Amino acid sequence: MTAGPALRDATAADAAAVASLHLASWRDAYRGLLPDGFLDGALGGLMAAHWPAVLVRPLPGPVILAVAPGAPPLGFVAAWRQGANMHVDNLHLRPEARGAGIGRVLLGAAASRLLAEGFRTADLWALEGNRGALRFYARLGARLDEVPVVKPAFGHPVPMRRAHWPDLAVLACACGVETSARNGQAAASV
Repeated sequence: MTAGPALRDATAADAAAVASLHLASWRDAYRGLLPDGFLDGALGGLMAAHWPAVLVRPLPGPVILAVAPGAPPLGFVAAWRQGANMHVDNLHLRPEARGAGIGRVLLGAAASRLLAEGFRTADLWALEGNRGALRFYARLGARLDEVPVVKPAFGHPVPMRRAHWPDLAVLACACGVETSARNGQAAASV
């Protein structure tokens, strides 16, 4: 069995690689959900401007990359601290890396880190039409809000559904992170 990708924190030097990965993911996953002209046009510039601004310290939470030697990053997760909640702002993979368990590993790494810092819940917003992502989150124990809410995605209103975990330890365990049943703390990181 081969080892999976290594995980590391993103730095400002990774901004262009993260923007490229984010753009490739959106163009693949959101085709038909957002206008083609936007996906193929303005979105590239928006991502190129967005990530250098985000990856400036201090970050509101971890941005973790999945990397393999000699290749651009395979995926990333950005998980922001909001009160006692871990808000997953982004979880994106290169289209060719989907289905290999990398998304689960990335979410587990973020959950492990923030669980160890005392965070207790998690949530995220997913496009209503992104059925594969919604199924993925449900398999990881997320509760999906019944009614979609129209929210802006870089200025484009789209119906989204909230996925939430009332217990961050449930998400961590579903991602393969061992937690202590006694106190919910991560016992091992991924």
